[in-house]
Amino acid sequence: MEMVKKSVPSSELVMEMEEIKKIGQRIAFYRKQRNLTQRELAEKANVSKSYLSKIESSGTNVTFSLFLLYKLAEALGVEAYCLLKPVNEKYLYQKEDRGGDFS
Repeated sequence: MEMVKKSVPSSELVMEMEEIKKIGQRIAFYRKQRNLTQRELAEKANVSKSYLSKIESSGTNVTFSLFLLYKLAEALGVEAYCLLKPVNEKYLYQKEDRGGDFS
């Protein structure tokens, strides 16, 4: 039986990376909402602070496993689906304007 390799259009890959970046922004949102530092969350999720920083940064193209997503969600005290679904996106993109108040 011959295996057929399916190629993924580059536009789909770009869209997937944009979604991954949004997940990272949501992780940062929930972390800040709970007054946790990156170091504290990294320790709770058993991941390095530098890796967590890359996940949260919208300027890097980093991927991570679903297992890590569940570990981060557990450390944040939220269900994993909360990191996948949009929160009020205005809070994510206007965090500097709000002075860190996410209520």
